[in-house]
Amino acid sequence: MRAPLLAIFILLGASGPVLAQARTRPSAPAAPAPVEDWFTRVYSPAGLEVRADTRVFTLFALLNRVGYDAGAKYREHPVPAFRYGPARTRVREALAAASPTVVAEAQAYFDAHPVPVEDYLARVLGGADAPGAARGLDGLEALLDRVEAEWPVATLREETLEVYRAEQRAWLPLLDAPLQQAARLLGLPEGKPALEVVVNLLDAEGSLRRVETGRGWVLVVGPSTRRPEMEPVVREFARGVLSSRMGARLESRWASGAGVLREARVAGAGESTVGDYGVALLSRALALVATEAQEAAYEAAGRQGYFGLKSLARSFDDSRPVDAWALDGLARVVPGQALRK
Repeated sequence: MRAPLLAIFILLGASGPVLAQARTRPSAPAAPAPVEDWFTRVYSPAGLEVRADTRVFTLFALLNRVGYDAGAKYREHPVPAFRYGPARTRVREALAAASPTVVAEAQAYFDAHPVPVEDYLARVLGGADAPGAARGLDGLEALLDRVEAEWPVATLREETLEVYRAEQRAWLPLLDAPLQQAARLLGLPEGKPALEVVVNLLDAEGSLRRVETGRGWVLVVGPSTRRPEMEPVVREFARGVLSSRMGARLESRWASGAGVLREARVAGAGESTVGDYGVALLSRALALVATEAQEAAYEAAGRQGYFGLKSLARSFDDSRPVDAWALDGLARVVPGQALRK
């Protein structure tokens, strides 16, 4: 009976201490979990944590109230309109008339701290010791405390709990194998870098934000359009590793990189430096390998300005670390090249 019982606890989102209790006393009835425990976390079979974070919820509830409209656009004229999932729709509707005093305070705070959302996420996930611009966001915690006190945020978390839990559970069977394969291809030691996945249903569909908290990485994933997609997750994971490891080296040593980047940007690539673009190519190729992508995925990436990924994908069969062959692999990238058969 122990294995089925543990599987049930994992699916229902039990925390680590509850799992430990199940191992030692499988016949004892479990006490009902507090709402916050139910809300926050579940675990993949390999132990990767997938959770919803209460402070991320509060931050994005506030952002939505003050005008954060990013999402899938379904109408352009006469006024742009965006599609939101059920959790985000419920929160936006409930907070439409929320305290204008708090809104004004928030706008003043954002005016004084005009940094990317990722820095705000780093602060709420990593605290005052989070690196970079997040350290300068003093006062954010007090602002979010006021949101919690004056707006029905706790009630909204309870009302959207089942939607969050369904989204969290959808990720569980997908995460382990591709991320383990990516770590192997990158030559990383087991469990490094530390990684958590936070589900945020108050962001745009398909959004993915990599956040450095100072204690490890958190990937904050938005609602899935149909089902969770692992290729962008693995790509962002690889990009974080490769950026710190070799981005500067590619900038100075990829001889043909400037010319390839010019054509890539014309085709739609978003990177603005040779180093970032080289890392993007390597990360995309690795993610396609790790997720066992079909030929169509390579072709689609080529049309978006990410050339030569099939050739780079084959390079991952090299037994050397990626750092050792990256420049040779990138030297074979030809502008306009979607596939290299």
